[in-house]
Amino acid sequence: MGLELPEILKLAGQMDRTIKGKTIRAIVLGDRCASLIKQGMCNLDRRKDEVINNTIHSIRPQGKWIFVELDQGRLLLCGEIIGKFVFYEKQDTIPSTYHVLFDFDDDASLTFQSSLYGIIEIIQQDQLSQHKYAGTLGPAPHEEEFTYPYFANVLSRHPDKALKAVLNLQSEIAGLGNGYLNDILYEARLHPKQKVSALKDEEKKGLYESIVKTIKSALELGGSSQEYDLFDTPGKYIRIMDKNSVGAPCKRCGTKIVKTNILGSSAYICPDCQKIII
Repeated sequence: MGLELPEILKLAGQMDRTIKGKTIRAIVLGDRCASLIKQGMCNLDRRKDEVINNTIHSIRPQGKWIFVELDQGRLLLCGEIIGKFVFYEKQDTIPSTYHVLFDFDDDASLTFQSSLYGIIEIIQQDQLSQHKYAGTLGPAPHEEEFTYPYFANVLSRHPDKALKAVLNLQSEIAGLGNGYLNDILYEARLHPKQKVSALKDEEKKGLYESIVKTIKSALELGGSSQEYDLFDTPGKYIRIMDKNSVGAPCKRCGTKIVKTNILGSSAYICPDCQKIII
C-alpha cells in the first residue's frame, strides 16, 4: 500500500534522532534505481554529487513526504513511497540489493529500497512550492488546522467527486492513501464511490471523526503492520479492510467483504454496510 501519514511521522522522528547532524560521505545508486530514474522519480544520477559532504540539518515530515534539509538551501525530498528506508550502524551488514545507499562520515548507512514506487529527489528550498507533488500539501489529520469546519469546506468544493477521490487529494488533506482510506470509509459506513453531494451533515461529521480516530490509532501503534520503520520493524496497526479481509464476514452485519477496483486501486467494502446513496 505504501507509506502514509502514520508511517512517515514515525520514520521522520527516527531519522531526526538517528541521522540528523551526520555528513553524507557518498551516495551509491544500485542497479534497481535505473527504473526510478527512467520514470522521472529520482534525479540522484544527475545531482548526487552536489550533496556529497553536505550535513543533514533538519528532517521535516508533511503528509506522505519527508523533507531533509542539507547545506546551501538544498532539500532531499522523499515521498509517495512504496518501499522502505533502513538504517545500519557501521558494524551492521548492508544488503547487496537496494535502490539508493547513503553512506555517512561515521560509517553508518541508510538504504532506500523501493517495492514499486517512490520519489527521491534533490531540489533547492525555493523550488519546493513549484514541485508537482510536494509543493502544495494541505493540513494532515493529526494537525490543529484539520478541524471539522476545514474538512466540511473541502467537501463543499468537490461536490461531484467520489469520496475516495477527495480524500486522496494531497493538496486538501495530506497523508491519506489507499491503505487507511479503506478502513476510514468502512468505519464511516460510506462507499468509496459515493459522491460528496449525496452526504448528509451527520455523515460528513461521521467521516471526519473516522479519519481522526483511525489516524490517531495508527499513530499510537506505530503505523501499519504491513509497513516498516527505520530499523526494519513493522508497525502494530492491523488494517481492518485489506486483501486478508476478502470473504470474511463484516463485523457489523456478517456480509462477506468484497474486493473491487476504484479509481485505479483496490478497494475493500462491505456490500451491505457501504451502499451507494443516490
